[in-house]
Amino acid sequence: MSLSLFLRASLVTSQIIPDQPGSGEGPSATPTLTITPTLTITTTPTITPTITVTPTATPSATPTPEPLPPAVIFLPIVFHMYGPLSPPYDMVQFMNGDGILYEVQHSNGSQARHQTQEENPVFFHTKGNEISAEWEELWYTNQFIYRGTDTSPGNGLYYTLRDGGLYGSKWAPRYWRVGDVYERNPTVLFFRKSDCEPVLGGTQRSWLLFEAYHPTYTFTSGLELAHVVQLAWLLTPNGVPEERYYYAVGYGLVGWSSRTHGFSYISEIHAPGQRPDNNREVIPCLDTSLFWADRRFDRPLPYWPGNHRR
Repeated sequence: MSLSLFLRASLVTSQIIPDQPGSGEGPSATPTLTITPTLTITTTPTITPTITVTPTATPSATPTPEPLPPAVIFLPIVFHMYGPLSPPYDMVQFMNGDGILYEVQHSNGSQARHQTQEENPVFFHTKGNEISAEWEELWYTNQFIYRGTDTSPGNGLYYTLRDGGLYGSKWAPRYWRVGDVYERNPTVLFFRKSDCEPVLGGTQRSWLLFEAYHPTYTFTSGLELAHVVQLAWLLTPNGVPEERYYYAVGYGLVGWSSRTHGFSYISEIHAPGQRPDNNREVIPCLDTSLFWADRRFDRPLPYWPGNHRR
């Protein structure tokens, strides 16, 4: 008689299911070790063996989870190695993302793929896809975050910002504390994308309030991100916020809201290589060195919703 005993072990891992909105808990997986004894006995007809097999491990009682329905969307988990943050907060950490591609959903149903693209110290918040993406140009120094050109106000226009006739406008202090307010009064010039002719311009005095820092923040989509700052754009120092902006470490701009024109929020994160990089739109005639010192553009601009972040 020959006796062979094999222990077949298989590791069953439950599927990773994204957090449900407001759960406040990360995804989890329960590994289960299942050991199945397999006995092979070879005997001659004249011998009747009696074999008792005692397994060396007790199989787990954890049941295998049922398959998920097809409608479930799996969201990648992206880790960023940042320790605890403390004031004054460096706005570059929040506004200059790591190049991750993610979707941003608007409350009106539209959606755009966002990505921060860096050409140190300049970086661009892009919104669109690999064919064409509108963009906002920013850069930083040791003291300030600046804005230059924004191609996303709509209506076939783009605008540039200047302080004292020089290209670029201070948008916020680089190092900032919650509750602080920063006053701005840039010259804003709007141009047609088709021929770069100026159509509107003037100064726009406003205030930017550092409203909150969130160690974690859960968006309408149910996605929870770590280290999010919330800024508010005001037309008077103590006024009601006209717009709010949300920036997250590792991503950049991940949310926006208007007092009258809805809101947007990060809704999906793409794994590296899952989608092509955004391709910033090109406006052949765009020349940021030009400045129209025209009296028509010296008066204050009215505010209308949608032309945000100026």
